[in-house]
Amino acid sequence: MWVTALFAATALAYAAAAGLYLTSLIKGNNRATRFARWTLLAAIALQVAFVAADVSLGSPMGRMHQTLTGLSVGIALAFLLAQLRRENISVLGAFLVPVALFFFLGSGIGRSVEHASNESLLVPIHIVVNVLGLVAFALAFGASIAYVLQERMLRRKNLGGLFERLPALDVLDRFGLRAVLVGFPLLTLGILSGAFWAFRLEQAMLGFTASHAFAFIAWTLFAGVLGLRMAAGWRGRRAAYGTIVGFLCTSVVLVGYMLRTGLSS
Repeated sequence: MWVTALFAATALAYAAAAGLYLTSLIKGNNRATRFARWTLLAAIALQVAFVAADVSLGSPMGRMHQTLTGLSVGIALAFLLAQLRRENISVLGAFLVPVALFFFLGSGIGRSVEHASNESLLVPIHIVVNVLGLVAFALAFGASIAYVLQERMLRRKNLGGLFERLPALDVLDRFGLRAVLVGFPLLTLGILSGAFWAFRLEQAMLGFTASHAFAFIAWTLFAGVLGLRMAAGWRGRRAAYGTIVGFLCTSVVLVGYMLRTGLSS
């Protein structure tokens, strides 16, 4: 089926873009960076075509695979837009494009998960704010991975090659902070809207699940990172580690929802 072909072509384009960004990071190849950008744009175009084809076949809106697809393309678009302001962050594609590819591949698994009920206006709000929050956290995650790598090389006095191609530590720190400042209120709104929706549907009786626990941990981590940054001037490696763990926790919430909903259905 041509929808399957579009899915495969999109995945291959993302994989090629990830490989080109990794080549640019390791070898400092500017041509690879330019090709990577155009390849990522092609992947986004293919993904839009895939979504349009999927909807044209009658796939109901709000399904988990559409949420994951939106998250994937959101990360790719946000990264490209961020480059318009800071050209020197292009090497972060080596960390961010694989994340976009991961969520897009996950959308193939998410097709088996039942779609959420759209009877309440809270459902689309809950989905949109969570996707946008995860997009922001993904950007912060990529910057934090680069920060940890850069800082480790600096401590080891390994100041050539890869070190020179990564953005400066203060650039990565500011970029990560701005992304978290965007993502945190969206995560908060997502948790509140999800909790209110659950109580309206009387799903609170299901008890406190692992997904709820990871959502609470993620919120606490990001709140702690922001609070310590503002109150104690906390920055650098500890903030980067907190951001990395927080993003992983929010991703676990998404995966946990898929598994729990898929098993119950």
